[in-house]
Amino acid sequence: MLGLLFQLGVVEAQFFLNGSAVQLNDTCWTLTPAENNRVGSIWNGTKVNLNNSFQVIMDMYFGCKDGDGADGILFGLQPVSTSIGQAGEGLGFQGVSPSLGIEFDTWQNGNLSDPSSDHVAICKNGNLNHGGSTNLAGPVQANATNGNIEDCKWHKLRVDWDAPTQTLEVWFDCDRRLTYKADIVNQVFGGDPNVFWGFTSATGGANNLQQVCFSYVTFLDKFEDVVICPGGQYQITLSGGVEYQWSPSDGLSNPNIANPIAAPAQTAEYQVEILDACGNTFFDTINVIVDGDTVFFDLGVDTSICEGESLVLDATSFGNNSVVYEWSTGQATPTIAASQTRLYSVTVSIDDYCKADDRKAITVIPLPKATLGPDTSLCLRQTLLLDATTTGDPSYLWQNGATSPMLTVTGPGTYTVLASNICGAKEASINVAYEDCRQVYFPNAFSPDGDGINDAFMPLDGGDVGMVHSLRIFDRWGGLVYELYDFKPNALGQGWDGFAKGKPASQGIYVWMAELEFKDGFRQLMAGEVMVLQ
Repeated sequence: MLGLLFQLGVVEAQFFLNGSAVQLNDTCWTLTPAENNRVGSIWNGTKVNLNNSFQVIMDMYFGCKDGDGADGILFGLQPVSTSIGQAGEGLGFQGVSPSLGIEFDTWQNGNLSDPSSDHVAICKNGNLNHGGSTNLAGPVQANATNGNIEDCKWHKLRVDWDAPTQTLEVWFDCDRRLTYKADIVNQVFGGDPNVFWGFTSATGGANNLQQVCFSYVTFLDKFEDVVICPGGQYQITLSGGVEYQWSPSDGLSNPNIANPIAAPAQTAEYQVEILDACGNTFFDTINVIVDGDTVFFDLGVDTSICEGESLVLDATSFGNNSVVYEWSTGQATPTIAASQTRLYSVTVSIDDYCKADDRKAITVIPLPKATLGPDTSLCLRQTLLLDATTTGDPSYLWQNGATSPMLTVTGPGTYTVLASNICGAKEASINVAYEDCRQVYFPNAFSPDGDGINDAFMPLDGGDVGMVHSLRIFDRWGGLVYELYDFKPNALGQGWDGFAKGKPASQGIYVWMAELEFKDGFRQLMAGEVMVLQ
């Protein structure tokens, strides 16, 4: 059975939303958030006749929580109301009678004879108990190879009703899971073929984010024919397929895409063949009628402008009564100023009869904004990576002729880069100085006589030493008389106070050894002599 593609623009006004249901875009709805005791439903406000065949193809999302996720989604047919829905194990469909429901249940209720896996079943009259006469088909595991469908993935649903053979089929993730043959008009709906259709979902003491998105629905309006003005064009919009083939190809910008631009010289009927992700083939047709006043506007080819500039897009047209302009920006004037990176499109309706549209992609090229940061000072032997990367995809030129956006500094000097593109140029400079960051002074004599002057021996510096990891003092015979670890230089109360084994050291020469770590991270062993003056 072949399905017809629905026109996206028609969907929004046809559905009634109840409870927690929220529309996300033209084709997608959230039925329940991931919150307990919520119920949401969407019902199409126009009843459909079950004496006619139908097909529904959807994507459904059951959330990410398995063990504590609930409760599921139900596709329903019922003549009662467009405001149905209640929370809990009934999936928002409990007690609705007469009705037919296809449940995708993600919570295992023992009192309803649910199997251990997430499952699909067909029931009637709002009774989801699989142990009674209202259970028409199933339950079976929803996904043929995985018992869990609360897996953070979108799943494909297809429901086929073939009225001549009275056969209802349910496909899940491209596999046929249930087949039910019966006269549902008489056996379920008492002879009345006219029913509302929609989706319900609910949560109870456990929850999940539960959503639906339409792909194909034969209930909904097929393509509406369009009248384009002579000399005009119109972009056809489809979605949901993986391959498209339009015929005839004359007057189409590309016969193998979802949204070709139609600009036939005369009235034409186009048919499209769509292949979906499950290998199903669908067809639809649209008549593009050429009539009315001639239009001459052309937005031109896609182009670029520089940051701070704008480009006037002109769709000025003329009619006998009225001309209506609908820009993608929301403006309704014949011309607009384009200054942002985006696709600008306009539909022009002339005399409320024929229309033409066009589109133009504008790319804004940023001005170069190169910067190298403030002037800086480095330690000897250090390097610095200068990065002048900026927006606008510019070219780079350094003072030494290098053309990469980055340059490694190994010596002192002024470094300059020029970043330029078709919109302008920007120069940046930085001064880099070098200094010896490993300067330290060890006195060659000290007098530990308690007069407060030169009473201790320690390394002295101007900020180059980060840490003295060790300082050891030895007498002339190699005996260790003092040691200290992990201290800062210049610190009062630190260093050797001239005592050895609790007594003042004898006057004379002593050997010191130290391990220092400088602020540039370099570690160095040093040694020397110091005179003790008593």
